[in-house]
Amino acid sequence: MPPAMPADRARLLLVRAAPLLRLPTSPDRPPEVLPDGSGLRCSATSTTYPYRDGVLDVLGDTLEKTATQHLLDTPLTAWSYDRFRGWLTRALGTPDFPEEVAQIQQRLQVQAGDTVLDLACGHGNFTVEWAKRVGPEGLLIGLDISKAMLARAARHASRWGLANVLLIRGDAHRLPLADECLRKVNCSGGFHQFPDLAQALAEIGRVSAKGATLAASTFSQRPNDSRAGVKRWMKRRFQLHFVPLAWLGEELATLGYTDYESSLPGGWFGYTSARKAEES
Repeated sequence: MPPAMPADRARLLLVRAAPLLRLPTSPDRPPEVLPDGSGLRCSATSTTYPYRDGVLDVLGDTLEKTATQHLLDTPLTAWSYDRFRGWLTRALGTPDFPEEVAQIQQRLQVQAGDTVLDLACGHGNFTVEWAKRVGPEGLLIGLDISKAMLARAARHASRWGLANVLLIRGDAHRLPLADECLRKVNCSGGFHQFPDLAQALAEIGRVSAKGATLAASTFSQRPNDSRAGVKRWMKRRFQLHFVPLAWLGEELATLGYTDYESSLPGGWFGYTSARKAEES
């Protein structure tokens, strides 16, 4: 468990983020920040959402998770993923983490003062990297459904002394964010876990402003994929969606995205980026 954030610092962070946030019980208006920094209050129903141990929880016990999502939401799994992710990515033929960050940064162009959403942030490795880049004047919102993963992300943010990171336990299919409030969204390793990726993409499009950039990586497949049989088995067994890169480009195009790029360097894990058109 990370050290408790001082109440005044927690309140300041929530005040900074509140104009961008929308709670499930009041999706059309910003929330109120509790005076002691312990969470948010819905301005319509007075429902409170706790900010505890570095995480704002807007889900409670309402979410039905897949078997794989349940598996990833244990302290042991979160620790193992944090500890062995580098080994796993090398086994899949993907770039080492510093190279991943550099490649994504080429597309996102995160700068000091930016507000960035790190969707499906997991244990917070990318969250920390973007938070360093946006600096004290910027804001990094990391969102995930896993309490265990978010606990590790909070620990990493605390270890680096990052006061610009708001971690949210929320659902990618119903993002707790205002329309067109973001210009930079990163989703590293999340698309293949979403039960309804089309809905999650629609939500990303909703909260992204015109000209916004999206960068993502996910288990992927391409036409005439030599591993198609194994990938179908893994989808049935583990509910991992190997996202067709061509379909993903088409889906983003219907949401108003252009400049779509994709690659599948190791045959398993694909990297994509796109930009929301300036004019609809």
